[in-house]
Amino acid sequence: MNNRTSVALLLGVIAAALHDSADSFAPRPSLRLRSPTTQGCRCRQSTEASLFWRKKKNAAVHEGSPTTPQHVENKEQEQEQPENSRRSFLSATATTAATRGLAATASLIPLRAYASTDKQLNLSDEDLKTIILHDIADKDFLVSADITRSVYDESATFTDEIDVYTMDKWIKGTQALFIPSGSRVSLVGDVEVTSAEASFRFDEDLMFNIPFKPVCSLTGKVVLTRDPNTGLITSYREYWDQSVNDVLKTAKFGKKA
Repeated sequence: MNNRTSVALLLGVIAAALHDSADSFAPRPSLRLRSPTTQGCRCRQSTEASLFWRKKKNAAVHEGSPTTPQHVENKEQEQEQPENSRRSFLSATATTAATRGLAATASLIPLRAYASTDKQLNLSDEDLKTIILHDIADKDFLVSADITRSVYDESATFTDEIDVYTMDKWIKGTQALFIPSGSRVSLVGDVEVTSAEASFRFDEDLMFNIPFKPVCSLTGKVVLTRDPNTGLITSYREYWDQSVNDVLKTAKFGKKA
């Protein structure tokens, strides 16, 4: 399994463990111990409340008020409801924030919908090469997923040896998995472009967006297949020169590439 997805699956196990551990930060109901003094106070308060109720009931009878014990009870429940709702909301918010803490660290670039008029159709080999070079050298697209989308067909697939991804899924996954500012991507040799495909070799250090920010080093090759009618890229395929285990052995922690 010579691809990033294999490493991503291992990271998924770590993320799942972090998700489970986040439950420990969820609010817990507190136990209230009542002392004899407190009980005595509540008894007196209850007696006073009863006397108050009798007085209020008598007043309601004389004034023709529709107030009844049930009405008072409902009113008291209505007064308590906002507090209970607020407590429930805060509890749910805290739990959600804790369980989504890892995902919130990912800086995702907003995706936009592309129409056919946005595409750069039938580019020359030289023009496409210039764009790919720009994406590699200036935008580090292998770790940032900041591709020039106008040269990709919207149905383009991004494939490794485990699965096939849509373009949007590949972009979101790459952005969530790596930290571009802590990674390094270098082009090895030149970008080769023909009417059928474009390809290039790379040397990179990948900083993963997980606790301790491990950095792994690897080399490999990317092949981009073009549509013969439009010249757009319809397939992305990445190959690693090393096995996943060999890549994991290069991991360094807390060091920027």
